[in-house]
Amino acid sequence: MKALKYIVAAAAVLLTVSCSQKALDDVNEDLNHPKDVTANFIFADIPTATAISVTGGDFNTYLGVAVEHWGGAHAQMFSADQRRAEWNSSSTFNNPWVNTYVTLKNCLAVIEKCADDATGTDAGDAGLRGMAEVLFAYNLAVLTDLFGDVPYKEAFDYKKFMTPAVDSQESIYADIFKILDQAIADLQSKTSVSNYDLLYGGDTALWTKFAKGLKARLLLHTVLRASDKAAVYAQISALCDESFSDPSEQASFNAYNSTNYNPLFDFEWSRDDIAISESLYNKLADRNDPRAEVIYFDSYYWCHLIPGDEDLDIYPIPNGIGEEAQYEYSYDCFVFAQIASTHLLSYHEVQFIKAEAEARLGHEVAAKAAAKNAIEAAFINTQASLVAAMNAPDLLNYGGLYYEDGDPYEGVALTSDMADDYYDAVVDGLSGDELLAEIMVQKYLAFYGANGESVEAYNDIRRLMAANEDFIELENPNNAAGKFPLRCGYGSSDTTANPNVKERFGTGAYVYTEPVWWALGTR
Repeated sequence: MKALKYIVAAAAVLLTVSCSQKALDDVNEDLNHPKDVTANFIFADIPTATAISVTGGDFNTYLGVAVEHWGGAHAQMFSADQRRAEWNSSSTFNNPWVNTYVTLKNCLAVIEKCADDATGTDAGDAGLRGMAEVLFAYNLAVLTDLFGDVPYKEAFDYKKFMTPAVDSQESIYADIFKILDQAIADLQSKTSVSNYDLLYGGDTALWTKFAKGLKARLLLHTVLRASDKAAVYAQISALCDESFSDPSEQASFNAYNSTNYNPLFDFEWSRDDIAISESLYNKLADRNDPRAEVIYFDSYYWCHLIPGDEDLDIYPIPNGIGEEAQYEYSYDCFVFAQIASTHLLSYHEVQFIKAEAEARLGHEVAAKAAAKNAIEAAFINTQASLVAAMNAPDLLNYGGLYYEDGDPYEGVALTSDMADDYYDAVVDGLSGDELLAEIMVQKYLAFYGANGESVEAYNDIRRLMAANEDFIELENPNNAAGKFPLRCGYGSSDTTANPNVKERFGTGAYVYTEPVWWALGTR
């Protein structure tokens, strides 16, 4: 009996040790969050993150100052306008650098879960896979467009590659086009995902149009590297014809409300750092552009503004040489458009792409038709942003935006007929290089707004600079002194942790001297 007691006691001790070990094993296990989720839940965040953190966030704000859509009036935007430390500092773009990689990894997770040979409920969902492939290509293109050569093939497996190698932009673009072609093929299948798709509600036909328009944009980026440019322009035009038929089909994220802000509004509402750009204002004034009569506001105090008055005194900030000040310069309606959409790819952009391609091919009738479509859509898009500003929930809490006579905005300010009259006066009589130049200027003006399109204006300007085409005149005198940023500087997360990136970043001075590959640079 004594031996049996010893055995029982020993077993009790072992059980106690075993239980204690089990408790220790559970200490570092997160029991409050799922270890895995289905692809639709992962996908739901991707368009949101793309719109807010990649398309409409810091990239758009800083580059909007670089291309003179806005002037930097205060703090880091004033410093960026003056070409101080912002452009060659690795901290400036670190947040969007990291956010873009996170979004890319989420895209890959959806693609892997929807693979034909995957296991689980999402296996073989080609439609959802195609949607994720489009956004993977989109985000990867933004990343390499702005930073040039970047970590890519080794960047998404940190267990295997702690310091991923840097891949060339040329090789990345080759993969992007393969991914888009695969996406277009996969999108021929339907998907059961609807509520989790905040762009198109699971409509794969519209996703296909988005993919084809995106391919046209990216072919245009790389056209200077093509051996047969005419063939590429013809391909671009054909893709545009297969893309959006009207603005209702464009890739726009519009899930903004009183708690989820349009990124430009969110930035300006908290910072008050940007103001009207003098050079852009001059372009509108030179053309008697009717948009200038409705989008500009006097200096403001608690958002009681005075839009729409032809005799209004406008105080734009001189680009690159203005004095730092808040509340002194005039503002536009876009920075108050709290619920305006963010465009990943707009109908007016697709039509401007077609207009440029046709103009470069010498097809002026087709170029003008596309330009007219684009200008009409751009006017209506500006009108939508004006309405978004007038109905901004936070502004309404302070009494809203008012005309000079004290009446709130109630009616239409810009119409298609006004756009047609403007087209007739400014574009229709042009031909040759003058037509091409005005198409590019009109595209640049259309990208000025609340919708996150300044990044693509930046890509256009760098492409035109590489081709020695001075169609869009910028007035910041720092540009002539070699201080136009030709790219964004790598994020500090990698310049401090990845020697492959650190070596390429150096002092950061390369941002002023090294064009990206598609702009005829080497990296």
